[in-house]
Amino acid sequence: MMIRCFVTLFAISLINSNISGQSYIKIEPTYESKPLILDSTYSDQTRITSLRFYIGNIKLMKDTQIVFEHPSYQLMDAKFTETLKITVPKVSFNKIAFSIGIDSLTNNQGALTDDLDPQNGMYWTWQSGYINFKLEGEKVQPFTFHIGGYLKPFNAHRSIISTLSRNTIYLSIDSIMRKTLTFSSKIMSPSKDAMRFANLLSTSFSSEL
Repeated sequence: MMIRCFVTLFAISLINSNISGQSYIKIEPTYESKPLILDSTYSDQTRITSLRFYIGNIKLMKDTQIVFEHPSYQLMDAKFTETLKITVPKVSFNKIAFSIGIDSLTNNQGALTDDLDPQNGMYWTWQSGYINFKLEGEKVQPFTFHIGGYLKPFNAHRSIISTLSRNTIYLSIDSIMRKTLTFSSKIMSPSKDAMRFANLLSTSFSSEL
């Protein structure tokens, strides 16, 4: 597989590699400000059993200048830590732009290969397309969030841009979950609820923990 957002946070960290001229961007899921451990029960009685999502179109920028682009889509799975790493060159940057989910152009190509292979369990049908973000677990009762859709009015693809102060950007899922669980514990198709979830997701990134 190619190396390719409750209190839950995602940390995107730039970490030096032993490979000359290269570094890693690592996406690290956390819960209650600690690394997420799947199947653990946290203090609020939340248990996360599965966390998978697509990230793509990564751009590192120095002010307004793009210094690195990584246009492909990458499937990240909290179960396999190696999938949370992206190799990048050692460059100076203070902003990052990326997308959560698969855009309409890629969806219109149908089922693809590698990280976009339907065998990875992140694809519905040619009509509904890819699942952008999958989160499953339980909090009193089971919850299942499979967020996707690429056709209007239910296009769940979201783009994010953020400044970076310490080469790390955080995504707080606890605020998303608190709000989402007030209106749904199960989202399994493109819908208004999926759009509400995607909107909450896209506004939850911050360069400060």
